[in-house]
Amino acid sequence: MDRDITEVFENFIKEYRSLEDSSDAFFEALDADEILQDEYREWCDAMGYSEKKGFAGYYHEYIESQDSIWDSMFPNKEEYNDEFDKE
Repeated sequence: MDRDITEVFENFIKEYRSLEDSSDAFFEALDADEILQDEYREWCDAMGYSEKKGFAGYYHEYIESQDSIWDSMFPNKEEYNDEFDKE
């Protein structure tokens, strides 16, 4: 596969948004693709996740990293509110 397994994860997360929906879609795709299964197994081993919890672990890390991008732009709520005229 030409792309990194984390790109596959991110595509499912961006498309389905919730953990439950993106996880269900990912595992459905995983069941249908032996190459993806091998890559996922290798990634889980390398990252120290079980295959059952690997996607969920990545999901939480990804969401947290996206939240931290916004936090770095507006470290406190008052700055955000001032910038966008919100109360």
